[in-house]
Formats: sequence, C-alpha cells, structure tokens
Amino acid sequence: AMSTVLVERERGLFHEGTTHSELLLGDLYVRYGLPDRAEEIFTRLLQQDILAQTRAETWYHTAALHYRQGEADRAAEILDSDRMDNLAEDLADQRHLMAANAHIHLENFDRAVEHLNRVRSGSVAAAYANYNMGVAMIRSGRVDSGLDILNGVINLARGDEEINALKDRAALTAGLTELQRGQPGEAREILSQVRSNGPFSNEAMMTMGLANYYRGESRQALPLWLELVRRNPGHESVQEALMLAPQAYEELGAKPQALAGYRFAAERYREELRKVEVAIRNIDRPEWVESLLPEEGAEVVNQDPMALLGSLGLAQGEEMDYLHQLFASHTFAERFRQYQQVLRLQRILRQRHKEIPALREIHAHRQSRLREALPTVRAELVDLKSRRRGLRDAALELEQQIPARLDMSRPQDLAALPQLIMWQRVNRLEEQASRRGISGRDQERLRRVRGLLLWDIAHDAEETREQQEEDSRRLVRDTGIAEMRVAALEELVREGTLALREEDNGLREELAALESEVESQLDSARATLEQLEQILKNDALRVLAEIRRSLGEQLGEVHLAMARIQEGRVLEDATGLGEALDVQTSEGVEP
Repeated sequence: AMSTVLVERERGLFHEGTTHSELLLGDLYVRYGLPDRAEEIFTRLLQQDILAQTRAETWYHTAALHYRQGEADRAAEILDSDRMDNLAEDLADQRHLMAANAHIHLENFDRAVEHLNRVRSGSVAAAYANYNMGVAMIRSGRVDSGLDILNGVINLARGDEEINALKDRAALTAGLTELQRGQPGEAREILSQVRSNGPFSNEAMMTMGLANYYRGESRQALPLWLELVRRNPGHESVQEALMLAPQAYEELGAKPQALAGYRFAAERYREELRKVEVAIRNIDRPEWVESLLPEEGAEVVNQDPMALLGSLGLAQGEEMDYLHQLFASHTFAERFRQYQQVLRLQRILRQRHKEIPALREIHAHRQSRLREALPTVRAELVDLKSRRRGLRDAALELEQQIPARLDMSRPQDLAALPQLIMWQRVNRLEEQASRRGISGRDQERLRRVRGLLLWDIAHDAEETREQQEEDSRRLVRDTGIAEMRVAALEELVREGTLALREEDNGLREELAALESEVESQLDSARATLEQLEQILKNDALRVLAEIRRSLGEQLGEVHLAMARIQEGRVLEDATGLGEALDVQTSEGVEP
C-alpha cells in the first residue's frame, strides 16, 4: 500500500498537498515502523490550511505515533486537547480508548474514566472501554464502582472469540479483586463464569481454589488444583498449584498424599528447569527470532484480546511457555514488529538483487537486436521519407489542379468513378469505329450514349466536385499523418542509436549503481536484523533467567516441605517407639 501511494505520487496522481493520501501515507509509515517519516508528514499537514476534520485526523495520527513510541504523556496531551473535537465517530471512539490507556499508564485513573465514559455504547470498542474503565476505577480505589462495570462486561451476550475472551478476562479481574479484599465467596461465584477452555481458565481455576482455601474449605480447593497440575507445567498458575495441592493434603492430615504431591512437584520443577535450560540454548541459535514468526494462514484461537502481539502464541519451541509476559509487553511488541518489517524489506531487496542479472541480460539482448536491425531500418527509413515526400507533393498538386468552377469542357474531370469508366469505354469504341468504319446507325447510337453520359455527369457534377474536394483534403491530411509517423519512426531510430552509445544513456552504469545500492541496503538490513535479534534475545534470556530463579526457589521450598514431613514422621515413629519401650519396661521386659 505504501509503495502504491508513493508511485502514484511520483506519477502526479497525488502530491504533498493531497491531504487524504498524505494522511494514509503517514499512517502507513507509523505502522511500518518509520516514525520520523510519519512525523514529517503530520507536521507539514498541520501547517497547511486544511479542513477541520482532516486537521483533527492529523492530530489523531500524531498522538498515535507518540503512543506507539511509548510516549504516553505526549499522546495524552494531544488526545485531551480540543484539537481533536472534529473527529469522525469511529475515530473518536479510538481516540478515547487510546487516551484512557495512556492515562492508565500514567496512573491518572480519573481522567481515564472520563475518556472511557465518552465511548459510544453498543460497540466492541465500548466493551473494551468498559473493561478498561472497571480496571481504572479499581486501581483508583473505587472498587465497588469498578466491579459493577466489570459485571456489565461479564454479562454481555456471548459473541465471537474476542468478546468471549474479554468476558473471561473481566470475570478473572473481578474475582481476583474480590479475593484481594477478603471476599472469597463472591470471588468463587464470579470465577465460575470463566470458560474452562478459554485463555484464562488456568488463572481462574487457581484463583477459585484459593477462594475455597481462604474460606477454610481445603477439600473443595484440592480438586481444582489437582486438575490444574495435570495441565501444562510451564504455566505460572500450574506451577503454583503444584505447591498448593500438597499443602492442602497437609491441612487435611493426609501426610502420605502430601509427601507424594511434593515429590511429584519436585519432579515437575526439575523437568521445567531442564526445559528452561534447553530454552536458553534454543534462544542462542541464530534463527531463533525468525522461528517466532507464525506460518502463513495459521489460525489464532483462544487469544488474549488485550495482548499486543498475540500472533506469537503460534510460534513453536519449549521457551514459548515462559515468554508470554514478554510477548505481551509494549516494548517487545514494537521491537518484534520492527524486526518483521526489516525482515520483509530484506526479502524484497534479495529479490531485487536477483533481478539485476536478468535486467543486464535484457539490456545486452536489446543492444544486440538494435545493432542488427538499425542498418536495415535506416535504409528503409530513407526510402520511406523519399516516398512520403513524393506522395505529399502529388497530393498538393492534385488539390491545386481542381478548378474552382465547374467546366464541362473536360467531362472526365467531373465524373464519378463509374461514370469515368463508362466515358473511357465510349471513347475507345469511337476510336475503334473510326478505324474500322462502322455504319451511320451505330455511330448515331454511340453519339446518343455519349450524350446520355454527358447529361448524367453534368447532373451529378456538383455533388461529385464536393466529394473530390473532400477526398483531396483527406489525402492531404493523410500525407500529413504519414509525415508525422515517419518523424516518429525517425525519432525511434535516433533513440535506438543513442541507446547503443553507452556514454549517452549509461544504463549499464545505472544497473551497476543500482546493484551497489541494493547490496549496501542488504548490508544495512542485515546489521539491523542482527542488532534487533540480539536485543530480543537479551530480553528473552533475562525473562528465562528470572523464571529459572523462581523455579529454583520453588524446588527448594518443595524439598524443605518434604524434609519437614519426613522429619515429622521420624519424630512420630521415635515417639511411638519410646512409648513402646516404656510399656515393655513397666512390664519387666528387657528392651
């Protein structure tokens, strides 16, 4: 799309003053990761005298540019101003959503709520706005109001996967809030509305188990955690459940089951630590970042609708279970999007680089054909120019020979073609009659035929003369057209001659310069990709190192719990043995 706009601008269809095409180009620059180019366009448009709505759209795109660059304060300043009051309704909703997110990031929760209240109801944007508003109110201390709004999102009608995932997320947020403020019963009721096969089912089961546990109902919490520990152990909620399930057994006095649970948890933690080490080695592979790219046509299911980079869930590898939070971060999402764009540019440049030899071959073939054809074409052109001059002179002479007045002294000049043929035939018959000597009767017949033919020619003379004059003018025009065509052919021959002279067209040098420029851009793209790959790898390694530390701590806690249970069992056994010895001694039995 960007290339099309730029090409059409070069052709003159658009120019820098065409506001709508420039707005589109600026938006494309933002999406493509070229903020400097976009800012140049927006700044130039804002300095022009443009329509109020177009000016508001320009400010909107400028704010989106700052928001994408992580400059929430600058984005909020623009989005709060009255410079955007003339936006269309759909963009106005997006403006308020963006402004609310910026203010939430800046912890200006009251201002965020003001913007969210201005989003039109009944749309998908309104559903997101209500969710964000609920979160903003909870974080600003108005918990009851925030929960009421979240309940409105939870009670939305079932829709597509995006809406259903948003409903699940709202239920999870509300349940966690109720649990944090000491209302486990209400939390359990809300969490029961989260789908068991949705993207937030693990968190919901974990939280519902905690709600039961805090109510003193460890027996009700245990099945939830036991179900959870059978799921993917790379998920944080599953790892927490591995510790909580045996704790629940301890609370219920089932020490053997608790010990078995801790042993199972230790095995899982050790296995996950092994996977983390494998993941760290995978990240060190040169092609790791490129392996994150989803396959063409892959379908996204059960995606978190609030994630900035949901498509990364399609990537394969043991490290993918541990990098969800990293993939959802704004900074990583922007860097990975830049990586994708530079990678796409690199592929285009490689394709162009492969095309240059073909262009050289076409150029050489064209030069060879020109060398072969030009001598013959030049000779034919000389002959054609000579014939064209003769035709032009004959046409002008014919036009000048047409008398201005009708004159029957030369009837053949006024005759139409059929009449001319008949006139020539009558003349030949008269010549033959005079040589052979025919009878007076036949001579009379010829004279009568000649008279009838003369009358016919005279009768049509005026119309015939007009047609002759029109034909003469057309012939002169046609000779002029032929002259222009010959001139065009002469120009083509001249261009072909110039094309054979490398010093005049320099196409070979241009191709060499183009190849050098493409190679330079390929080197630049390669260096940029290497830099971005290293940054992304460092971010991933940092997250994996933190996960490894956390798993190590959890494994240590499991071993301590196992030691505590085993020590308790030893003490119980020792106590039982001491009591048995006391009984034996009292009965006079030697130990």
